[in-house]
Amino acid sequence: MQPYRPRPVLQMNRVAVCLAAAVASLATVGCRKPTVQAVPPPPRVGVIKSYRMTVPVLATPNGTTRALQEVTIRARVRGFLTELHFQEGDSVKKGQLLFVIDEEQYKVALESAQATQAEAAADLKKAEVSKVREVAAAQLALSRAQLLLSQLQERRARTLLARNAGSREELDKAEADRQRWEAQVEADDANYQQAKADYDVGIAAAQARGKSAQAAVRDAELNLGYCRMSAPIDGRIGEAKIKVGNLVGPDSTGGGSFTELATIQQLDPMGVDIQVSSRYLERATELTRKGLTVRLFRPGLHGQQEHSEKGVCYFIDNTIAPTTSTFLSKARVANPQGALLPGEYVKLQLVVDQLENAVVVPAQAVMETEAGPVVYFVDEQSKVAVQSVEAAQTYEGLRVILAGLEADVPVIVEGLQLIRPGMTVQAQPAVLPRSSRAPSEDLSPIPAPKGDAAKAGVKGHSSRPVVQPGGPRSAVVEALESRQADRPPAPAADAGDAPK
Repeated sequence: MQPYRPRPVLQMNRVAVCLAAAVASLATVGCRKPTVQAVPPPPRVGVIKSYRMTVPVLATPNGTTRALQEVTIRARVRGFLTELHFQEGDSVKKGQLLFVIDEEQYKVALESAQATQAEAAADLKKAEVSKVREVAAAQLALSRAQLLLSQLQERRARTLLARNAGSREELDKAEADRQRWEAQVEADDANYQQAKADYDVGIAAAQARGKSAQAAVRDAELNLGYCRMSAPIDGRIGEAKIKVGNLVGPDSTGGGSFTELATIQQLDPMGVDIQVSSRYLERATELTRKGLTVRLFRPGLHGQQEHSEKGVCYFIDNTIAPTTSTFLSKARVANPQGALLPGEYVKLQLVVDQLENAVVVPAQAVMETEAGPVVYFVDEQSKVAVQSVEAAQTYEGLRVILAGLEADVPVIVEGLQLIRPGMTVQAQPAVLPRSSRAPSEDLSPIPAPKGDAAKAGVKGHSSRPVVQPGGPRSAVVEALESRQADRPPAPAADAGDAPK
């Protein structure tokens, strides 16, 4: 059998069909019009116009919380601790019973003192009703009467003898009687004086014994009262240092120490010790007299958290620490929930002055560059322009512009990563909520770039009037600038929104 061989005519037909299809395809392509590439629209950016407002000048010193009152409960009498009436860490009220020491021996001591007092009262009454003085007085009166009688008898005997009506013997007897009664009167008078003295001494001694017995009773009552220890102030009680069943009381060696049982700290209101820079001394002293308020910020899981209550400064020290150039100020702040504890590190915010009519922009509008802080804005031709500025620190989400920018300039706050100077953009209003946060530093100005760096920063700037750095300053601004030498510039707020 012959092997199969394809027919030549069929192969030629297939080649012709392929060529015809290729020619038809090329003809179709050649008849189409060339495609024109569309130009993309300008990028959209969010803008907010700069504006003027009064901005407070803030001091943000560090502080430490402390209890305004702190009391240590100690055992003032010796005995075994029998009762404990609180849970460690509880809030306690003034007068609340906390500890009880065994009272039996002190009850017995009180009863004994009361018995001694009753005995002293009886002795006093006995001394008061004594008749010793009356008896001595009666005896003295009798002797004086007998003396008077003897004197009369002596004169009669002397008269009779002068008339030869009486004898010498009778006169001698009368004289002897007179002398005897004179001596008796002297003796009875001395006895009376002694009786009076004895009575007075007896009364005084009885009264003294009564007072001593009364003091002993009072001492016994105090010791019995010391067995029950109550909270002297409202506050939070700490750990119980001694457990029930242990012997407590004064040091047996007489050293004057007493067993410490627990400590109570007043937490509401809470005190704050603040170290404030000496540059604010005069102003802070003036404002403290008027009731200077402070805001308090404490570390939290998500950064600084503001305390719910504002504090009031009530004390300015009269000494400046030479090593830190700070002075001590004290404030008290309400702490109803007990969120603050003594010894806590806090940051405070004090309004010590204010910048009138200051230009402000959202914090994210200020970009930090090697040449200094700059602001991107949209000029009158809808192009992106850049302006170097002199900026202060952030206040509640706003950046204070000290120089380089005026109010009513549309600064770019959204879409910064899409732009470059000279680019045409579509500006649309941006709505940004004002954040409330604790400033990390004072409102210290950041120096604007100078020389070539400043010239490079104003490329593409529009004809809008601006205040150039180095122009006139207010006294407050000059004071702010003088503080820059004392600390390095703080990092720009919200730098995470800037293009990288």
